[in-house]
Amino acid sequence: MVGEVERLINETLEHFKPLYKSYNEAGWDAATTGTEEANRREKEKQAELMRFWADPGRYALAKRLHESGAAADPLSARQVKVIYLAAAKAQQDEATIQRLTQLEAEVRQEYYNFRAKVDGKELSDNQLDEILSKGKDSSEVERAWEASKQVGAQVADRVRELARVRNAAARAQGFRDHFLKSLTLDEIDEGMLLSTFEALEAATRAPFASVKAEIDRDRAARFGVAVSDLRPWHYGDRFFQQAPEMGGVDMDALFAPKDPTVLATTTYDGLGMEVRDILARSDLYARPGKNQHAFCTNIDHEGDIRTLNNLVPNHRWSETLLHELGHAVYDKYIDQSLPWLLREPPHTLSTEAIAQMMGSLTFDKEWLTGVLGVPAAEAGRVAKVAQQRDRAGRLIFTRWCLVMTNFERALYADPESDLDALWWDLVERYQLLRRPEGRKAPDWAAKYHVALAPVYYHNYELGYLAATQFRDRVRKAAGGIVGRKEAGRWLVEKIFRPGAQQDWAAHIITATGEPLNPRYFVEAVS
Repeated sequence: MVGEVERLINETLEHFKPLYKSYNEAGWDAATTGTEEANRREKEKQAELMRFWADPGRYALAKRLHESGAAADPLSARQVKVIYLAAAKAQQDEATIQRLTQLEAEVRQEYYNFRAKVDGKELSDNQLDEILSKGKDSSEVERAWEASKQVGAQVADRVRELARVRNAAARAQGFRDHFLKSLTLDEIDEGMLLSTFEALEAATRAPFASVKAEIDRDRAARFGVAVSDLRPWHYGDRFFQQAPEMGGVDMDALFAPKDPTVLATTTYDGLGMEVRDILARSDLYARPGKNQHAFCTNIDHEGDIRTLNNLVPNHRWSETLLHELGHAVYDKYIDQSLPWLLREPPHTLSTEAIAQMMGSLTFDKEWLTGVLGVPAAEAGRVAKVAQQRDRAGRLIFTRWCLVMTNFERALYADPESDLDALWWDLVERYQLLRRPEGRKAPDWAAKYHVALAPVYYHNYELGYLAATQFRDRVRKAAGGIVGRKEAGRWLVEKIFRPGAQQDWAAHIITATGEPLNPRYFVEAVS
């Protein structure tokens, strides 16, 4: 049996490593160029990878070895489980692989190349965001908001079809639907997730309503309308997933003279973490055809770590760069002596926790004064407003995650349902936004994640919970984060270096001394 374990691991690595690298390189080219040729190559590489993991013989062997406990040591056992889970996720026939990769390639091309049209003029996402966040004219922000939803109508039918195809593959394996399959094979119990989110909904309901009422008063005054006339386009972004300007402080004006890469380098230098090499490999600025979002990718598990951004000198993109580099340093400082398959975070929520913790430093008083350089005379007022906006942002994002998670659960439960109405039912319930009168459009499909990062959004919220717990421990160990190399050492030793030796739940216990506990997050936002 031990021989079978070694053979499974070695043979998997022999074939998977080059496939993994070539797929990531193809994905990088597609995201940075947006060309049909690059998108075609990514589709081909994705199909090759899916065929590899779909091999029924590899799946059967990994399942048997995992369930029998055949591995002789913990590292081998964890590698067997990683192989088993990856193979289980990919069990589908060739026709399904072809259909999935074709649909995803088509939708991806639409998102990458989409530029909203306002009054006959094409605008990038950054330009739309500028109008929505800075605008004071209701008609102008409404047109920008409406334009941002145009892509939804272009892709909605294919996103429904993606849900059907994913469901069919899941049900062939005995799962209720793709939502349950994704959670189960990602080592997340659906009951735990739903009960946690129900508790978060109850705990955040009153504080969110209070913050929302304050925002409503500010927004109504800003646009010169009654509170009852506020609509989704008045709240500063396309989905009301972050806090708008609050407290009379223009955060973007503070960031405008600063280079986000300098702010990021200074921040990570203060933790004793080197990011210049990562930035040198990254694609940082916007151009036509390029993916307008942001992400981090570990190309080969051997040091080639990159981020994609669309930087402009404002608060949002400075926060985003810190966030993406949080993913990057996690990957960089994993113990490279670990087996190749374990040179990754134990779970998406683990790396999201670090990314969110690092991005949130842009609201930290020590960071605002020590890194951004806010003058001492302004520091108190700016820090107070920043803390207010940070708390509001956490509440707003939590309620947004409730929309996304409940929507996706319903999407996979019944892709034929009235998703347009369901979307706005959830938005009204959790975000307390008023739907536009007579609105009948697939606004849900304008959200990239629904199509191409399915059943993912809950990881952001679980990452928020873990980040607050990690931050509590870092502060106890080092007194804070900004400019403290002791904090960096704690993160490297407790969080990064272990890689994927344990599953996410066990890793949190090992690092912090207790299981994931929402109490820290709830106390921070109450």
